[in-house]
Amino acid sequence: MSRGLSSGRLSSALLRALFLAIGVSAVLVSKSAFPAETLRPEIAKPLQTARALYQAQRYKDALASVAQAEAVPGKSQYESDLVAQMGGAAAVAAGDFTVAARDYAFLIQSGRQPAAEQQKMMAALASLAYQQGNYAQAVQWGQRYQSAGAGDPHMKTLLAQSYYMAGNAGAAEKLLRPAVDAELRAGRAPDADALKLLASCYQKQNDNAGYTAMLEQLVKYYPTPAYWGELLDRLQADPKFAGRFELDVYRLKRATNNLGSVSDYVQMTQLAILAGYGAEALSVVNQGFNSGVLGKGADVGRGERLRNLAAKAAAQPQPAAASGNGAALVETGFNEALSGKSQQGIALIETGLAKGGLTDPNEARLHLGIAYYLAGQKGKALNAFDSVAGDGAAATLARLWKLASRST
Repeated sequence: MSRGLSSGRLSSALLRALFLAIGVSAVLVSKSAFPAETLRPEIAKPLQTARALYQAQRYKDALASVAQAEAVPGKSQYESDLVAQMGGAAAVAAGDFTVAARDYAFLIQSGRQPAAEQQKMMAALASLAYQQGNYAQAVQWGQRYQSAGAGDPHMKTLLAQSYYMAGNAGAAEKLLRPAVDAELRAGRAPDADALKLLASCYQKQNDNAGYTAMLEQLVKYYPTPAYWGELLDRLQADPKFAGRFELDVYRLKRATNNLGSVSDYVQMTQLAILAGYGAEALSVVNQGFNSGVLGKGADVGRGERLRNLAAKAAAQPQPAAASGNGAALVETGFNEALSGKSQQGIALIETGLAKGGLTDPNEARLHLGIAYYLAGQKGKALNAFDSVAGDGAAATLARLWKLASRST
């Protein structure tokens, strides 16, 4: 069953990066900002105190001092701006997002801040609204930030996530996809949050091809068993991998540490026995017991019976392949490789490929790549996987084995 990616919230690391940028860049009031002719002492003094408290990381106390300045009646626009500057900075640091949003919105509305500072405040307002769950408002401020010509990629991700959380997955996709594509064309790893969010956008729009493509990018650049598990779950649900290639999917699951359930171990063992790969079957069922997945509770007897069947299959002698039969050489060679006789098996597969007469040469090339992978010869494995042609099931599996070879 497909597990799906969770995209309910931005990562804490991304939010920390945004808030750090906001807090550090906030305009802190200094003595030089208090000329006597423009700032009255009754306002300058509490703001100076607030600045000192802010620098001492006593943010709530700083807010209290700002409130004293704010309470002074008849403030000029200049005085109000300085109060809001200090209040916004202290409020962000104190976690008082309501006050921070109010002060930054006031400063943007006043229009007297430098353009770069206004952009930072727009970023603050977008991220604060997002943090409070006001996604529509986060979209509004994020759009203003983008329209102002600012280009922080974190903010683009935040705006896309805000679209997504507001129920507009299509807008989020349109915003993210060009940036992700540009990174891929340049050979760089796209941001992990952007890839996960884009995958979730495709999932929301029932675009299975787009979703799977983003999962492949995640396992390429940020490989984890969880990402591999989701990708291979979807692969197993695809009818074209049933039958002849089902066991190959399980082999890939095993290589990426995704044999995790009783069903996985039982199914792969049974498929290997039926296909005539007894040694592989015994290795799989033993792994199931050694990992503690098999041999528990009501499944103890079933697991032991399965292990006995695998042991009998592994003990059966393999018939020698006729030297002129390419298909038989490939089959025998692959079985040898799965039995641990890597070099002998690889030599037979290569001989069989050279002989020709194969029903599906691409399947044989796929199995040659797997044999090299199992032998620890990943460079030759990649070459073999590269030789798998077309766009069928074998080619899809070869592409995924290439990713596994680079990440496992």
